Amino acid sequence: MINLTRIIDYTLVYLLVAFSGIPFFYRSRIEVLVVCLLIPLAVFIYRKRKIDKAIIYYMLIALTVQVGQTLKFYDLPLTTFIGLHVRILFAYLVIRSVGAKLVSNYINIIAISIVISLFFYLFSYIPAFEQALVNLSSFFHHPLLKEGYYRVPDNIILFTINTAGEGLVALKRNSGPFWEPAAFAGFITIALLFNVIKTGKLFNKTNNLLMLGVVSTFSTTGLIVLLYIILGYYTLHGNTLKRIILVPLLIIGGIYLFVSVGFLGEKVMSKMSYTSQTYNTRFKSATLDLEDFMNSPFVGVGRSDTMRFQDSEDNRQRHRNNGVTDFLAVYGLPIFILYFGYLYWGFYCYNRRFQRSSNYSVLALGAVFLIGFSEIYFTKVFFIALTMLPMLYCRMTNEEGEEVIV
Repeated sequence: MINLTRIIDYTLVYLLVAFSGIPFFYRSRIEVLVVCLLIPLAVFIYRKRKIDKAIIYYMLIALTVQVGQTLKFYDLPLTTFIGLHVRILFAYLVIRSVGAKLVSNYINIIAISIVISLFFYLFSYIPAFEQALVNLSSFFHHPLLKEGYYRVPDNIILFTINTAGEGLVALKRNSGPFWEPAAFAGFITIALLFNVIKTGKLFNKTNNLLMLGVVSTFSTTGLIVLLYIILGYYTLHGNTLKRIILVPLLIIGGIYLFVSVGFLGEKVMSKMSYTSQTYNTRFKSATLDLEDFMNSPFVGVGRSDTMRFQDSEDNRQRHRNNGVTDFLAVYGLPIFILYFGYLYWGFYCYNRRFQRSSNYSVLALGAVFLIGFSEIYFTKVFFIALTMLPMLYCRMTNEEGEEVIV
């Protein structure tokens, strides 16, 4: 029998993910998100959810920062400003409509995405199959897609075609449905963190699949964060013997892996280098972001090209790929502290729901910082939703999203 409620919940969470990283959706003009906003709004109203005061404060804080940026730079990028509030509303309506099932649904969506992506990924080693996917991708470039500074990657919604190989054996990298492999690894990492907290276990059927997904991306950051989570788990959860013997062995093994496997070691060193002939490295981006931050430490420099880059056409200047420092530069220190404070609080409340140690919250926040070091995540609607998790889990809701006495 079809469970309409479940279908609606999964659709809402999928849209939350899609408008955060699946090119067909998130690279669309803001008008597409505005229209799709009607879907969670209709569900919110139908399920008679109440508006939280917290969301009003959230939007007022965002508006205050935007007004501060306008007064400082004498620029009013209306579309950019409206886009932020649309994403905030979209995130809020989804989490309150879906309720406490949101995280479980997200884990399942990412797990299913890995299974689907592995099918396409493995067959992409067949040149004719990969070319067929590239040809098919032309049907998924709709008129409302924005090319902008970055080209929209070839994709068929369920899978993004990444033809570049790495290393001596030309290993392809699995992007899943996201814009690139490292982004896929980041979204998988969030699912893994939640499922470790939920189950209290590091290795089980779902987590093994999630780890396999990270490995298939061959993302340097993804693999480092995966090792970090394993080390963190055994440090927090393991007995004394595991802490004394296993943790050092994992550290030594990880170092040996990155040194001995050629392309991994080379990638680590290239990411850590300060300069590159073709693009800004993570550290170069961080330096440029910090320079921007110092120009406007309290309200940030904003997201518009006029505010931040003075409409510069210099691609090297505009290319930023360090999500942590980028967010600091864009919104300033007070919002940076609030954003990651609420993100930590959300993990803390989710931990409490399953009676896990609060140390898992620190582990999770550390992992988020690490994945954010290589991708611009934190202005995405899904990550905005993560900062709203306290509205769900700190009030302790049941599976229908209704408050319960605990």
